Amino acid sequence: MNTIVLAEDHNLIIEGYRLLIDDIEDLKVVATASDGQKAIDALEKHSPNYMILDLHMPVVNGLSVLKHASEYFPSTRVIVISMFGDPAMHREVIRLGAKAYILKNSDREEFILALNLVMNGKSYYSPDLFKKNTQSLKVPVSSEVIPLVSLSQREEEVLTLIAQGLTNKEIGKKLILSHKTIDTHRTKLMKKINVHNVIGLVRYAIANGYDQ
Repeated sequence: MNTIVLAEDHNLIIEGYRLLIDDIEDLKVVATASDGQKAIDALEKHSPNYMILDLHMPVVNGLSVLKHASEYFPSTRVIVISMFGDPAMHREVIRLGAKAYILKNSDREEFILALNLVMNGKSYYSPDLFKKNTQSLKVPVSSEVIPLVSLSQREEEVLTLIAQGLTNKEIGKKLILSHKTIDTHRTKLMKKINVHNVIGLVRYAIANGYDQ
């Protein structure tokens, strides 16, 4: 059984996470933490497989908890959930080893998508992180040639809007499609392009001119 710690200082949000996680097989909440020190204590006590971590935590801030997890519990895969929209914060969260980073305005589907990807050894960073300034995250555009793959017109439209920082709901509204359909397109794009997260899609989009 995989274990997870929920580090969040609002009880209602904790209960919301619990309800979502209850639907996931082979995943058990072993502790909750209402401040950063309790989150560190929970890491020390349980060495969980996963941690949901809010950055804005009392006593010890979330970045310090993330740094502690990265240094002393590298096998704990941390999913950061935050209301912060500062690109510098995004870079620091990724640098410190968070396996996923989503914003608090994300919907249930994005939360489940991020958690499932992390549980399958992949990473996920919300498209909302790219809204203000894609380049500010310094998404690496490799000097290596990224092979151009054949995309349908719809896939090109979805990829362009992902690179522009739109969420699934926003893309769905723009293209008059359900957010589930957009999520399916995004999954197919990752498979076609052979990337595992939105950063990979954005990197490909930038390299091939889809970000305009």
